Amino acid sequence: MPPVKANTKLLVLGAGRQQLGLLEAAHRRGLVVVAVDRDPSAPGFRLADRRALISFEDEPSLHRLAEAERIDGVISPANDWSVGIAARVAQRLALPHPLDPKTAALAASWLKQRERFAEAGVPHDAWLGDGPEVTVQAFSLAGELHALSGPPDVAALAARAARALGIREGPTSTRIRITPSGPQVIELAARLGSPEEVEVVRVATGVDLNALALRGALGEPIDLEELVRQPQAA
Repeated sequence: MPPVKANTKLLVLGAGRQQLGLLEAAHRRGLVVVAVDRDPSAPGFRLADRRALISFEDEPSLHRLAEAERIDGVISPANDWSVGIAARVAQRLALPHPLDPKTAALAASWLKQRERFAEAGVPHDAWLGDGPEVTVQAFSLAGELHALSGPPDVAALAARAARALGIREGPTSTRIRITPSGPQVIELAARLGSPEEVEVVRVATGVDLNALALRGALGEPIDLEELVRQPQAA
């Protein structure tokens, strides 16, 4: 892992339970964390160096805060809508980000996702439906999705979904329903999965998705070897 530049500052959109793993990873790395949440009792605030009582969906206020704090990166680790906000703030401030605003907007909208999947011929299913589900946790590098959970055929569908949305970098969490006609995408989230899902991946493969997501948000290089699955513990 590359050394952290002194006073590297990361804006994290959200400080609730779902963001705790990412915030803990940022704290361990010694980043200066600016966390926002409209809940003053958000548990992640204890891991932040600076706290702002702002909704992580309030784009104008988030942009002003990012500008004032002179952040080095911005990330939405757990909320779909603010994935697009993070990408737009990063673009306006000329900051590195794994997603461009157009791709992030597609990923943040279930309706736009389904329209794109239909155009690209990606099998997809309704949000509510019958049948078992599998969630594929993955990380993309240079346009190639590296699945870290899920059987091969389901992981291959997650890769097709990511390509259809134009996702080339960063974490994804793709819900897929197993139907009699084959696997069908329910939704693709261009962010980390739940803390429990991220921990399952870490235990099973040795890959820390929180750490990788941090590096992606800061524009740090990531080697392919870091995504190679490790043998599962007995």
